[in-house]
Amino acid sequence: MNPIRFPHLLLISSLAALPASADTVKLKNGKIYEGTATERGDVIDIEIPMGKIIDHQTVKKSDVAEFIKTLPDEKESAELASLVPTADGLTATDYEKTLKDKIDPFIKKYPVSKFRPKVDAIAKTLRDELARTKAGDVKLDGQWLPAAELKWNDYNVKALRLLLQLRSQLKAKKPMDAYQSFAKIESSHVASTAYPKAAAEISKAMKDLVASLNAAAAEQPAKAAERATTLKSLTPDKVSSVEAAIEAEITAFKAKVAEEKTRKVPVTSFYPYDLSSIKESISGTEKEITRLAALDLPKLTAASSKFQAGLKDLSEKAFQSAKSNFDDAAKVYQNDVFVKKTAADTKLAADNAARNASSASPSAIPGTIPGTPAAATTPAANPLPSSGAVPAAAPAPPRHAPCRQRRRQPRGPARSWSRRGARRRAPRR
Repeated sequence: MNPIRFPHLLLISSLAALPASADTVKLKNGKIYEGTATERGDVIDIEIPMGKIIDHQTVKKSDVAEFIKTLPDEKESAELASLVPTADGLTATDYEKTLKDKIDPFIKKYPVSKFRPKVDAIAKTLRDELARTKAGDVKLDGQWLPAAELKWNDYNVKALRLLLQLRSQLKAKKPMDAYQSFAKIESSHVASTAYPKAAAEISKAMKDLVASLNAAAAEQPAKAAERATTLKSLTPDKVSSVEAAIEAEITAFKAKVAEEKTRKVPVTSFYPYDLSSIKESISGTEKEITRLAALDLPKLTAASSKFQAGLKDLSEKAFQSAKSNFDDAAKVYQNDVFVKKTAADTKLAADNAARNASSASPSAIPGTIPGTPAAATTPAANPLPSSGAVPAAAPAPPRHAPCRQRRRQPRGPARSWSRRGARRRAPRR
């Protein structure tokens, strides 16, 4: 930073803790302004961000004790620092857009900036995470989940996404929306590792939900009156279109409540113009506070860990271990249909695996008939006797006697035969 000091002004060094991304103006009376400062004649104009509002202040230079002007590359590098740690669930497109629109322009604009190493480090983080995202990994709740885990742990990943949504809604001061996210976790992913966390966080937010419902009940008469007044002020051609929009809004609300009641959600949504729906939500909230307070969160956490371990065992075909883990989880989440079905299916798979192993293992022993106990072997396949003596060799099977073949006699002198069959002797030579 290059501080611009005025003659006759006091040097005050207490500004070191102030963020470097803003210009700093400290007055002689001790007041400090941080923002974008611009010199204009004998005064300094300061734009001070206050959330979405920009406050404008103008001070005389004669009242300034110290004026520190932030360098452009320092300010821009400080803004880039907010990119890390990155948000959850970013896509490859998100990373590529950030690199193209924010990182690359800075490097091109300030190639020799002293803040370049910090920006390069940010760029490396983004590129590394981009590579992981393209490989199928996902970042959730600040942790990277490998692509392989996303397959077998999909049940918990979906619940975790809802938990992150719940937290975002609480941060935005929307307790009813946050409660509906919790209700979705409870109705479809109650055995997930996210459920105990969601239950703990929504329990703390129930007071805010009660307060918002009471405020809605107090505001309902004025809202209803305002809507009626607005309708009366409209021209006839616009009244019908507005009334149709209101009717569609009411229909959508009723459908939403019906769906929530189907899932047995304790606290249903409310319509800000309908006092009865608000009172119904308040009544459900009061009962829900009592129910949530009675939950045994450590027990639920242990059972959820068992269920997740069972899912991993199942992916590795460790059926017996999966069966044990699912049985433990089912004892806690005994009313959940998905948990019971998973436990039952895994028990069947474990029994089949055990049966197949029992019938297949003896076949490795010579002379064993598959499907029979290992002891039922043929005598030739029996191991050595307990005495250690070598059994006598079995007698060789009898061999068939060789067929007798007539030996061909060598031909002698030609013989002649009479008509009567008498043999003549060959004449002597």
